[in-house]
Amino acid sequence: MTIEKELEKYNRIKIDLLKMAQCIDDCTEKSEKEFYQNICIEYSKELKKLKKSIESTYEIQLCKCCIGQ
Repeated sequence: MTIEKELEKYNRIKIDLLKMAQCIDDCTEKSEKEFYQNICIEYSKELKKLKKSIESTYEIQLCKCCIGQ
């Protein structure tokens, strides 16, 4: 896969994570909030793995401002 495709994938996961975080804000029931929080945790884990993969494969360093850390 090219770096462009990898970064597109990375950005799609970030967008999905932001959407899920918005759902947490919109939830009124505790069970709904916990559900979306768990989804966000899994998306965050995926982002970290993908970031490490991109950096090691292409020998680059993604800036911290781009990854939300």
